[in-house]
Amino acid sequence: MRKKSVLFRILLCAVLLLGAGLLFVSRVSWGFAREVSPEERALRLQLVEAAQGWLGRSEEDGTHKQIIDLYNSHTPLAQGYTVQYTDDWCATFVSAMAIQCGFTDDIPTECGCQRQIGLFEALGRWEESDSYVPLPGDIIYYSWSDKGLGDCTGWSNHVGIVTGTFGPFIRVIEGNYDDRVQYRYIRTNAVGIRGYGKLFS
Repeated sequence: MRKKSVLFRILLCAVLLLGAGLLFVSRVSWGFAREVSPEERALRLQLVEAAQGWLGRSEEDGTHKQIIDLYNSHTPLAQGYTVQYTDDWCATFVSAMAIQCGFTDDIPTECGCQRQIGLFEALGRWEESDSYVPLPGDIIYYSWSDKGLGDCTGWSNHVGIVTGTFGPFIRVIEGNYDDRVQYRYIRTNAVGIRGYGKLFS
């Protein structure tokens, strides 16, 4: 009986802590880690707000297809490839937001994360310094094979759009995160962060 009581208390504490954490992140003002010009701020927020407009789109109800259709409507298609509804679509989501905002000169359209990194490198706007703190509108890349030993240089297999920072935390909006568009909360310089495509130089 005593063991059940202890387990119940532990479970209750865990639930309360989780609830407090969710309440905290929902009320935090996610913003800019440093000052930028009013013009740049407006452009960055334009991308963030466009992405937020797609929150909740998912594979389960088929609403993610509108994102893929938006990507496929842009010409020329990267690699000449038409993205299928059954493909992974995280990079497709980022590219679709660039298309929606008219930012395709600033965010290279691509349906593959690693190829998109190469395009940011060609533009001179790839950043992989562990000390870099991203701004809203920057594109964050992950490598889930990273073990946290030294600089993360692995193959990138996921991507999202930074919506803001608060202290040592980053809020990201991602397509194809558990098959839907939703937020991720992650520490700056966390294990798995491959680097950033900077929206502007």
